Amino acid sequence: MTDLTIAEWKLVRVTLDELGPFRQGRQTFDLVGADTDDPKSTTTDAANMYMILAVNGFGKTTVLEAIFGLYGLLNTEGTGKFAEGVYKGSAQLDIRTTWIIDGQAQTMMLSLWTGSEEPLDPLSQVDLEKLGNTTTWAKLGLTRNGSASTRLGGTNDLGILLHQAIQGSLGTPPTELFGISQNMPSVLYFPADRRVVAPNRHEAVTRPDNWGYQPAVYFSSDGPEWGKSIDNVLVWLEWLAAKETDRRDHRVDDLLEFVNGLVFQDSPDKAIQRPHREELRSYVKTRHGSHPLSGLSHGERAMLHILARTLTHMTANTIVLIDEIEIHLHTRWLSRMFEALKKLLRDYPAVSLVFTTHNLDLIELYRFETKEPGLVKGGYLIETDIL
Repeated sequence: MTDLTIAEWKLVRVTLDELGPFRQGRQTFDLVGADTDDPKSTTTDAANMYMILAVNGFGKTTVLEAIFGLYGLLNTEGTGKFAEGVYKGSAQLDIRTTWIIDGQAQTMMLSLWTGSEEPLDPLSQVDLEKLGNTTTWAKLGLTRNGSASTRLGGTNDLGILLHQAIQGSLGTPPTELFGISQNMPSVLYFPADRRVVAPNRHEAVTRPDNWGYQPAVYFSSDGPEWGKSIDNVLVWLEWLAAKETDRRDHRVDDLLEFVNGLVFQDSPDKAIQRPHREELRSYVKTRHGSHPLSGLSHGERAMLHILARTLTHMTANTIVLIDEIEIHLHTRWLSRMFEALKKLLRDYPAVSLVFTTHNLDLIELYRFETKEPGLVKGGYLIETDIL
């Protein structure tokens, strides 16, 4: 069997047709970074941090749902609006990727699409060279047929190879944080309707929801069900650490070190502690004593939800999608969230972030025109009247 490892995975283009608000013709988004030495020029460098700005109803959520939905066709059970039959139009993702196939590295452009037998946007040789500096085109078209996904006619051998590799990895649990133990592609989607609520009193050592590898993972809320709570994730990691006999599992320590250093950077006396094994519960230490995670502010809990889920569920090739990033966060917490996500992107270059907002104040926080080490920032304004 052919051995496939993915060494690079960068989304560079999204093409939509007859989806949501995009019914007046094809819409293309080039997810590339701005050349901040010359604000009037652009580069084909793939953005690892990309903002979509639009008023409500002009399609920013549709872009994220299309990305998530295409990945969702790869899940064990179809996930997202394409699999559910809600979206009847077409969509295509173009990804610059490097694979190591039986020990040999090969860079190519991959098109993942649905809605037609052949790719929605055929890539010319000029496109391949501009977007991926390659002449190789991998093609994987998918549609949902009952309970299973089937490949479309335009799929080629490289697309089949990727599909088979993903299918062979489905359900595999992570053994390390930060995606170190898994390299297949994934999308983590935090929709705008995400809730931040304490879990019901049902503590138990149970495997968290979405723990095994799936290409598309949806995080609508933290709680109230125990299996959907961060409390459960921490208890699970603590149990795995205690279960080790020959070597210690450090994930719970690594997760808390990363999160505490970012969420509570202005409060050095405050930190989430390792779960109590007898109580199956996590506490937050403060200068005034300790309280459960439910005692965190909405902003703290919102940051914890996004950061902890990303660290525990990401692979080495992950795109994080956050719809209306400002939800639950006032300006101070939003600025801190940006800094936390920037640190993640710098430390783990294989991760990319695409987020949406209708908040004009985020333009200043995002600092699109400012060069920052380890970041390639880009953005798109869907509706010019917003200004």
